[in-house]
Amino acid sequence: MPHRPFMLGIAGDSGAGKTTISSGIARLLGVERTTQICVDDYHKYDRKQRAALGITPLNPECNYMDIMEQHVRLLAQGEPILKPVYNHSTGTFDPPVYVPAPRAVEEGGRLVPRVVVLEGLLTLYSPELRSRYHLKVYLNPEEELRREWKIKRDVAKRGYTPEQVVADIERRMPDSEAFIWPQKEHADIVVRFYRPPGYDPENPSTLNVRIALRHSLPRLNLTEVLHLADEEEALIRLEARKNADVLDITGNVSAEKAQALENLIWEALGPHAEQFNPELIGTFWDKAGQSYPLALTQLIIAYYLVKMRELAIQKGVLHYA
Repeated sequence: MPHRPFMLGIAGDSGAGKTTISSGIARLLGVERTTQICVDDYHKYDRKQRAALGITPLNPECNYMDIMEQHVRLLAQGEPILKPVYNHSTGTFDPPVYVPAPRAVEEGGRLVPRVVVLEGLLTLYSPELRSRYHLKVYLNPEEELRREWKIKRDVAKRGYTPEQVVADIERRMPDSEAFIWPQKEHADIVVRFYRPPGYDPENPSTLNVRIALRHSLPRLNLTEVLHLADEEEALIRLEARKNADVLDITGNVSAEKAQALENLIWEALGPHAEQFNPELIGTFWDKAGQSYPLALTQLIIAYYLVKMRELAIQKGVLHYA
């Protein structure tokens, strides 16, 4: 019987930072130990066809949702898939690629479930998709910040003009509100990057981050780190709310305080940390500097990934090979 992997689903609107987060987690775990899937590859129509039909890729009707759900189910069962490939640069489709069965990986002398990271616009859209994930994450940056990121990315990597990107954002807004944003309610972790006063777009490492951790997750004891934080500066804050613990980390957090939080998470990971590679986390897609809040966000998601995988193994949902 094939090994069942750990399934991590990451959703968010266009330009929300899904690839930045998922790639950082894969680098942290080891890219050879993870399988990454972009569910935006399941579009029905190419760019010209969408324009002619007046439909956006955010609309589930513009995607083969049934095939997406089938492939996510097969991956969750440890089976291979033949995945479609949408080329964002050309707006057309490339030949499909074979994704091998997500076999278990060696860790500490035993085989543990591989991690499959799925990210995209509609990753958490349907109950069928959500039922396959062991951990669900939604990226919810400040809206003006998301627009800034999308413009910068689409101009640099996809050949658009800034005016075209702005027009595209406005055209997509009804579908964002109808189909993408509601997925936040189904996430275990909601990540919101936001701008501090006087924010410089050329220095994204100064962005603040707010991480909402649903009470359904295991608690991470941050008492020691919060004690180290200066109450007057409040660079790291934790607030217990009705449905979630909310962790705020400011962009100007000192290296000492950021390292204290990192060390606490490394210790909580125990022997699993020996398999992690902390290099390159906290790096933006355009290499515009490293960010402590981004690095800590990726590390916290990796922490909960490991903890939820352990719980799944304890419950017999997943197994050591």
